[in-house]
Amino acid sequence: MISSLQNPRCAEKRLLAYCARRELTPQVAEKIRRLACTSLDWDYVLSQARGNSVVALVQRNLRAAASAQIPEEHAAQLESMARANALRCLAASAELVRVMEALESRGISALPYKGPVAAAQAYGNITARAFEDLDVILRQRDVEEADKVLRSLGYAPKVPWVHSVRSAKRIVPGEYNYFHADREMILELHTELTLRHFPVAPDLEEFFERAVSVDLGGRSVRTLGAEDAMLALCVHGTKDFWEKLIWIADIAELIRSCPALGWDSVERAAGKLQAQRMLDLGLALAAEILDATIPKEVWARVKVDPRAISLAAEITERHLNRDARNRTVAERFEFRRHVVPGTIAGWRYAMRLTLAPAEEDWQDSRAPGTLAPLRAALRPLRLLRKYGLPGRLL
Repeated sequence: MISSLQNPRCAEKRLLAYCARRELTPQVAEKIRRLACTSLDWDYVLSQARGNSVVALVQRNLRAAASAQIPEEHAAQLESMARANALRCLAASAELVRVMEALESRGISALPYKGPVAAAQAYGNITARAFEDLDVILRQRDVEEADKVLRSLGYAPKVPWVHSVRSAKRIVPGEYNYFHADREMILELHTELTLRHFPVAPDLEEFFERAVSVDLGGRSVRTLGAEDAMLALCVHGTKDFWEKLIWIADIAELIRSCPALGWDSVERAAGKLQAQRMLDLGLALAAEILDATIPKEVWARVKVDPRAISLAAEITERHLNRDARNRTVAERFEFRRHVVPGTIAGWRYAMRLTLAPAEEDWQDSRAPGTLAPLRAALRPLRLLRKYGLPGRLL
């Protein structure tokens, strides 16, 4: 175990880690009370709770374990933030149901993941976590029809020309991004071709075969089975360098909410998709930061992957450091190179993601003309401009 939560450098970050869980043990509740009695920067606590999308968990657990220790004005502010988050979650959940029913009415099979369904599946409460957008998986062949459905619901594509007849067959973005101005809602469509952060493209037919239903405010919605959700969440967290505490909490809470999780199935799928280290990393973080109980046989395999353990230690330190700096391009590349086992496989994965145009690249192109792909190919230069390149690449 890394045991980094004992590091006293940033009490505020330790407090967040203790609060970022659905249920408190008496021992964790006592740790929260002790920290709340110290001289904390409560403005920083609240800003980090928001930035890590754990406002709902922090508000509930602080109120339960240390309500008398929170300054009155910050308690009121946290209550207001949690209320706003709950309203947003309820609105987003209702919107997701509306979208799914519209897609189904046009004969389009689709599975939402992350967001409201992750909240329902892992936390048993759609208001327990914050989410910025809605994510829906469907087959690539259904994108054109889904585009018509979303436009009829008031959504506009972020990069309209990607959906043109001329472009649709030769340009596949990182996801199909839509925005509903009146509802202030972002929705992203993902297909077997856009889920590029899986080292090997997943078989969506298997996702659909293993799908389960979850309750969203009294409406049943199909989503990934728990085993597929576990792997998808680990890939997603790795994709974004596990920068938000909520992504680690999702793993911990999915483990707690699914005691009968088919670990053999999870590991087989991870091996097939070359995502074993991503799974190991997510499990190590959930165990180290949030005390998730990993089955002994699974943990025995995780801890013999020194690269996964070292990556988990580095990410844990970032979560407990008050002022962790952004990763440079070199550090981002290095991270991606090591999350896929094998030297050649790791380099291939990192190079593919570095060179594959994302939405920002296509948006900068602004037009579907013959020069658009060339503009998008300048992605490495845009990354250098955005993140900088100090240090070594190797």
